[in-house]
Amino acid sequence: MTGELFAGGYAGRRVLVTGHTGFLGSWAVRWLSALGAEVAGYSRGERVADASSATSATSASGGMRVFAGDVADAGRVAAAMAAFRPEIVLHLAGNTVVAAGFRDPAATFRGNVGGTAAVLDAATRQESVRCVVVTGTPAVSRLNDNLQLGPYAASKLAVEACVAAFAHSRTQQDAGRVSPLGIGLARPGVMIGGDWAEGRLLADVVRAIRQERPVTLAAPAAVRPWQHVLDGLGGALMLAARLGAGPAPRRRYEFGCRDHVTGMSVQDVVAGFLSAYGLPGWPVRVGDGTGQPVNRGADDIVELGYAAARADLGWQPVWDLSRALRACAAWYQAAQARPDSLGAVMDEQIAAYTADASRVWAAYPAATADPAAAATAATAATGPVRAGAT
Repeated sequence: MTGELFAGGYAGRRVLVTGHTGFLGSWAVRWLSALGAEVAGYSRGERVADASSATSATSASGGMRVFAGDVADAGRVAAAMAAFRPEIVLHLAGNTVVAAGFRDPAATFRGNVGGTAAVLDAATRQESVRCVVVTGTPAVSRLNDNLQLGPYAASKLAVEACVAAFAHSRTQQDAGRVSPLGIGLARPGVMIGGDWAEGRLLADVVRAIRQERPVTLAAPAAVRPWQHVLDGLGGALMLAARLGAGPAPRRRYEFGCRDHVTGMSVQDVVAGFLSAYGLPGWPVRVGDGTGQPVNRGADDIVELGYAAARADLGWQPVWDLSRALRACAAWYQAAQARPDSLGAVMDEQIAAYTADASRVWAAYPAATADPAAAATAATAATGPVRAGAT
């Protein structure tokens, strides 16, 4: 059933995944392998914080080709593309730790903007590549006149400008392309599902449990468009499959949550996760460790919808947050108690998600050249799978 998703757009296709040892990339290579794609990965290699993700990525397929290098190294990226000759590129590499962006803004811009430019430039000049999908962020969509923005969010805004520049027909013509390169930008929600990186909410919760100390929340009332990583990644795969078959009605799509937000705060998400983890009574405190007054985040709300993705691509969220948190708890428990089984746990979750997505997405029309017709048909579709439905 897995191969039936995305209209069979990945079976037998050569797909290059940048950042394949990271959080999002490790899920991507496993899912693409299940879809029948010939997968290659490009990455700097395993990072300590992502060791479990890197291990699961490298075990995804014994025959997966791996290229080592910095994504901002234009020469290495171009050489990898020339050697593998991919048809589809998923650009998932980058610097994603918000706090690290403040400590070293230049490195964040090199990784995110320089890396995106290197990947798009190489793809533009590699005629085998039919499409590239770049991942964005739900954090910000525009700058105001104060011109003050965190380095990570600012770099992702610059990434979107980079996509626009390489999507321009003149850029592609001057690069000598014979056929247009499809370039898309996928903006998923705040993805959860197994990540040890600095500042990740659920990773911090698990670390607190391991150290037998209370969970500390700096902004408990803040609301984000939380989603399981397979929902966000599924949107990127849906967009790439569409671009591989021909142009989409637009280049940037948001793959967010029903009614724009989940309606759940950081504190609610942590409570749901602790319950799924089997520790519903674990102590939770509010503070930032400095002793200063805490901004509880009541006015800190990030919204992200998916109307265009539903109308144009037939995508909608599949797992509700309760189901996503159960899957997250299973991942973290396996990563600690049975690290050798982590790949199998991920494969089981991909299979479960695929079964649910096959039902949920079937309620929507396939990608169509008539977005108005798709939008009309989509209004009667069912909502995301609720907890306990699988």
